[in-house]
Amino acid sequence: MNKIETTAETLLHDIGAFYQPHRHHFMVMNAVEVGPQLEVQWFFCDYAPPCAETVFYMLIDPATEVPSIRGIVASAWVAEAELVDLMNIRIEGTKKGFVLEPDFNGSPLRKGE
Repeated sequence: MNKIETTAETLLHDIGAFYQPHRHHFMVMNAVEVGPQLEVQWFFCDYAPPCAETVFYMLIDPATEVPSIRGIVASAWVAEAELVDLMNIRIEGTKKGFVLEPDFNGSPLRKGE
């Protein structure tokens, strides 16, 4: 797996320069707690064998707003909406209420919440 570090400032440029819709499949977006920070991850794999995987990742403070990649990968809205609800992170233009009720105040996948 190819792991590429990015930042909130460079994410759209980095994924935009990498992503080719007929070559890459956007698999999932994930977030993992790393101490007081979150590691946000975007997973892609090649369509052609050997189906190499590439993950872009960034470490953020939980209050940081993450840019949306919907303008590059239209289907990313599903993964973004799930993370907003389940990890209570902020993603540009994404509201709560896709998986959980919009007024739910918890973070089911965050430790201690």
